[in-house]
Amino acid sequence: MKKTRVRKILAALTAAAAVLLGVTGVMAGTMQICVSDMNFRTGGSTSAKKIGLIPSGSVVELLESSNGWDRVAYNSQVGWIHGGNLSDISGTTMRVTVVKGYLALRNARAYDSSNEIGKLYTGDTVKVQNTDGKTYWYVYAPSLGKSGYVNKNYLVYANAGTSGEQRTVSVASGYLALRTGKAYDSANEIGELYTGDVVYLQDTSDSTYWYVYSSKLGKYGFVNKNYLSGNNPPSAETRTVSVASGYLALRTAMAYDSSNEIGALYNGETVQVKEKTSSNYWYVYAPSLGKSGYVNCNYLV
Repeated sequence: MKKTRVRKILAALTAAAAVLLGVTGVMAGTMQICVSDMNFRTGGSTSAKKIGLIPSGSVVELLESSNGWDRVAYNSQVGWIHGGNLSDISGTTMRVTVVKGYLALRNARAYDSSNEIGKLYTGDTVKVQNTDGKTYWYVYAPSLGKSGYVNKNYLVYANAGTSGEQRTVSVASGYLALRTGKAYDSANEIGELYTGDVVYLQDTSDSTYWYVYSSKLGKYGFVNKNYLSGNNPPSAETRTVSVASGYLALRTAMAYDSSNEIGALYNGETVQVKEKTSSNYWYVYAPSLGKSGYVNCNYLV
């Protein structure tokens, strides 16, 4: 009787572990990284309707695993992907992406100027140590030599979007919307892209809407391909950043103003000169940021 009872207990524990780990061996309820491009479906079957594509390097939340399939949350949608293609995000290197200014490293999980212990700029990397918080993750920042909390919404997988061919946004006015679906609908807009912004192609099978990655926004989504131009950034004069300290700001305008900063370039980084706009500011493409903008040409050699 005792042996039977022990076997039942062990069987129950094994079943519970299977629910938590799923068939993939990955803990449910945790943030994961897709290790390969995955079809995102409405159900755990190849016959289920395809919602879209989750590109390799995308961060998802694993909700459950069943019969060789993983149910995940991605881009505010819930669906299924084939199992065995997720890896725990802890210990993974992520890249900072902010439209302007900096991402604060904090000593607490709260938006408060008093808890800032460092500043991280677009292109800086961090190593994820804990993802328990809904908004704030605990990371190590090599550039600062410190650990602390950052808002996870400004982090992207360090290798995300680097494998796709590039295109440049070109709109006569306004912006090009990044969308969650292949439709012109204000409800599906998740970001704004402006002339000169760069996107990385992920899926070009549709006749109108292409699936892209925007390093500026740190997001994947659909854009109207008719507002994308060129192939990879054209060959241009290459210059190297040379600053005595700090960084050279990439800007949206030809003016020294903290509000127009969209990236930070450091000593030794290169830029491609697209236009020598004035005696002080040139319009350049920065490969390390995946962005175009203005820089003070006096700090280029």
